[in-house]
Amino acid sequence: MTEPLDPSICRLRLRRALREARIVKGFSQKDVAEAQDWSVSKLLRIEGGAVGVSTTDLRALLDMYQLRDPELVGQLTLWAQAARRSPLSVYRDVLSAEFLTYLNYEGSAAVVRQWEPLLVPGLLQTESYARAIIHAFAPEGRSERIIERQIEARMSRQEVLRQPGAPEMFFILDESVLRRRVGGGVTMIQQLEHLREQAERPHISIQILPFAMGAHRNMRTPFVILEFKEANVEDLLFLENPRGDLLDRDDGEELAVYLASFWDLESRALAAAEMVATIDAVIRDLA
Repeated sequence: MTEPLDPSICRLRLRRALREARIVKGFSQKDVAEAQDWSVSKLLRIEGGAVGVSTTDLRALLDMYQLRDPELVGQLTLWAQAARRSPLSVYRDVLSAEFLTYLNYEGSAAVVRQWEPLLVPGLLQTESYARAIIHAFAPEGRSERIIERQIEARMSRQEVLRQPGAPEMFFILDESVLRRRVGGGVTMIQQLEHLREQAERPHISIQILPFAMGAHRNMRTPFVILEFKEANVEDLLFLENPRGDLLDRDDGEELAVYLASFWDLESRALAAAEMVATIDAVIRDLA
């Protein structure tokens, strides 16, 4: 119990421990929800890591699963308490619970692998590019206060790039990401220059998949794979659904398919020197 208590890692460990305990006892999620007088969606959110679990709710689950070993109960309680602390939770008024969950995991990862066929990834966006994207995606009538808070959250998210022990990050972007004029010429030139600068960091790799590669099976599917240094914490796959939320998939076979897709994209993408040349060519076209 002297290990550092990373909130996201604690949440991962706790949700898996609770789910495994339920399965061992032979309970369905519906069984547990009815016994606790909860909605099924509440248990789904707890086991999915979308929300924390209160000490009272944790005790009720441990009692139902007949988990009474003092050391185990103490460990699970410690994880539950730590999991409820998140530096980005101050933005829960403007970000979905699912996306906050993703951001917490992202900040705890040892390796981030991301394929993006449409947009510059949030971790690599300049403020003016982020502002243009957030405005474009905002539903009609959304207040400027909420939009500015979302921009602030996106910029705060990028602290992970500068923190000690920052994760290794591998980004593969379709060439269309570079050529889509988001926010106008000046914004795009600044964004492209920022990509070039970020690619010089030792822990960041940015590759471009050129138009010359033609059609491929990943054209419509952005995805992120997070890997953790803890031996007992499994890698996570995140997919963007039509509503814009990010979903966590715990299926190991599915993750393996996406990881193979990432390796395939990586083998087809431009090398670093060619990537810089491509960015420079786009900048010249914009200028």
